[in-house]
Amino acid sequence: MKFCQVIALIILCSTTTFSQSNEKVDSLLNILEKDQLTDSLKCIVLSRLAYFERDPAKTIEYTEKLLAFATETNQTDFYYNAHYFKAYAQKKLGNLSAALFTFFKAIEYAKSVRDRCEVYTSIADLYQEAGDYNNAFFNYNKAIKLLNELDDVTLEDSTTLAIAYLNAGDGYFEVKKLDSAMLYFANASAIFDAINHEMGKAYSIGNTGLVYAEKGDHFVAEKAIKESVEILSRYQDYYSISIFYTYMADIYAVKNDFRRAIEYAQESLEMAKEHRLKEQIRDANYKLYELYKMIGDSNEALKFHETYLIYKDSLTDIETVQQMADLRTEFEVGQKQAEVDLLTAEKRTQRIVTYAIGVFAFLLIVLAAIIYKYYRSKAKINRILADQKAELERLNNTKDKFFSIISHDLRSPVAGFNGISQMIKMMVQNKQSDQLLEMTEYIDESVDQLSKLLDNLLNWAMQQQGHIPNVPEKLGLKEMSDDLLKTLSNMAQGKSIQLQSDVPEDLKLWSDKNTTMTILRNLVNNALKFTPEGGDVGIRASEVNGMAKVEVYDTGVGMPKDKLKKLFQLQDKKSTYGTSGEKGLGLGLQLVHEFMEMNNGKIEVDSEEGRGTTFILWLPLYESVGTSVKA
Repeated sequence: MKFCQVIALIILCSTTTFSQSNEKVDSLLNILEKDQLTDSLKCIVLSRLAYFERDPAKTIEYTEKLLAFATETNQTDFYYNAHYFKAYAQKKLGNLSAALFTFFKAIEYAKSVRDRCEVYTSIADLYQEAGDYNNAFFNYNKAIKLLNELDDVTLEDSTTLAIAYLNAGDGYFEVKKLDSAMLYFANASAIFDAINHEMGKAYSIGNTGLVYAEKGDHFVAEKAIKESVEILSRYQDYYSISIFYTYMADIYAVKNDFRRAIEYAQESLEMAKEHRLKEQIRDANYKLYELYKMIGDSNEALKFHETYLIYKDSLTDIETVQQMADLRTEFEVGQKQAEVDLLTAEKRTQRIVTYAIGVFAFLLIVLAAIIYKYYRSKAKINRILADQKAELERLNNTKDKFFSIISHDLRSPVAGFNGISQMIKMMVQNKQSDQLLEMTEYIDESVDQLSKLLDNLLNWAMQQQGHIPNVPEKLGLKEMSDDLLKTLSNMAQGKSIQLQSDVPEDLKLWSDKNTTMTILRNLVNNALKFTPEGGDVGIRASEVNGMAKVEVYDTGVGMPKDKLKKLFQLQDKKSTYGTSGEKGLGLGLQLVHEFMEMNNGKIEVDSEEGRGTTFILWLPLYESVGTSVKA
């Protein structure tokens, strides 16, 4: 359980209820509509709107209005509030990378040590939410140290310090450092108690109860959690209460009181549904699945497990789409920046021309000198524009190539799920419920393989600097081959194709990992695509004359000789349909040929219509090349 999201509520609404917040927003909007506001007062109203608004999208809208108006009227004192509230809203929307960037901008405009501590704590919360505990603890302790060194401590300082202790304690709880967690929670509780902050104390008590539960002292844990829930109920903090109810279910399950355990888990689920808390709906369904499984009620367990999978997949899909959107956005921002640079250069040229025309009216001699200078400047600018144009074309070609790689590599494992779908339909029709449960494990394994492939592709994209990187290293071909076969096993099973590998354990390559995997994925994917049902596809390798000879073979439809002569040429982008109607992009073999040259290798092909095709890859061995490079 990560309480960073929960603790953020203390910062924004320590003593303000939901209805009170809405009333203040309405009141501030009425004030904003008045025309007689001074510039400073308008900034204050926009800042308070961003503070009290519960809808993060509207909060971002208010902060952007505040930043624009403050810039227009030179009210720089409001830059910090605008960036801090915007970052917090971005975090609530799940855009963690944008929130982190905006938090760091807020530090630049922080007016005091207190402001910096507030941002350090929020940055630590964000790192902790992302699972980066080392950076989280570093920023928590930085804020704690600065706050403890203050001479004149205000109520706000004490609140920020208590929050830092509380959230850091939650991080130590997550990594199972229970004694450290207990110490930090105790410090937080003492401060909240001293400043009479009831809601903060409730979190401290509840978190302490979780530590006791983890240590096995369930009597003390239950008492602490119940006390915390009683306080939080008055503040309508349903997210935290739902989490605590789930832990209460754990406590009663340990006591073998499954009736009470199911009641608490069911209450957590109903509360999460009422307030649309997707993560807690997922977790409560999983908890009910575990409890019903413990008491042997397989029908109820299956029902809750199916609902859990639906919410789990939904949340996972949202995260994946967000990663892809972030990647696309980064590229488009780069293009826009290049366009801005081009426009700036053009405006500079126009200013030079205008200046030359003005001087021409006064002095002919000066005109000659300016014209000479103008043509020199124009030539230089044209060279700059030509270089920028070439760079843009190169970036665009790299983008097109990489997106084609992503599309090509994701197509096969995703298509493999069609076979699984058919199997599930058949099992449902035959009422084979026991095999359906086994199928979920198979689906989980397939999803893990697809997730790893997507993570590798995304990481590779992040490493690019406008070109496809080529970093040779020592690679175990057998490990790469086994991973590839696992990824494409769904597609092979869907066509009843025997997918096999015969690669020596000690055969090591000296080549770039990402491009080599792309080569193998393209060739094996094509082999599966053009091999009919019941055929064979495989990888075999051996060492020949100091080189690795890697063969990707199939018993598919083969290719005519006239097609072999122009196999690696990109004459058009028309793709060929596979034996089961599979569609490609028409780019795969050209990329294979290009990546083989990048890795100082070569490719050969042997094919006969109706009998199959064998691609032969010659790649450098680590023993022949890599050892001399390292030396």
